[in-house]
Amino acid sequence: MANEATRQSSEGGGDTADPHAELARLRALVGPSEDSYAKLRQDVLGARDAARAAETEAGRLRAQVLVLEADLARARRDFVWFRRFVVKGILVARQRLTALASALLGRLAR
Repeated sequence: MANEATRQSSEGGGDTADPHAELARLRALVGPSEDSYAKLRQDVLGARDAARAAETEAGRLRAQVLVLEADLARARRDFVWFRRFVVKGILVARQRLTALASALLGRLAR
């Protein structure tokens, strides 16, 4: 059997007639090259770094959302305070001024 393979390779016949087929056969026997493993390792490390960067950015965005939620809660409290004390105070003052103006006009009309 080994003699037959030696005889075919020395005769130039067999699978060596098509270099692409021979290359595919040898790759199937040997497996990927060391360069393929190195490239795959680089791809894995690049993907890991990209995932870490994405997680870091997601954490930063979560923190920003918390800050915005706190700002919104403070703005709502300020709005309620403003509406309760300032706007209602203005409405009460307007009502008092209207009543006072009516009373003054009533006295002047006499």
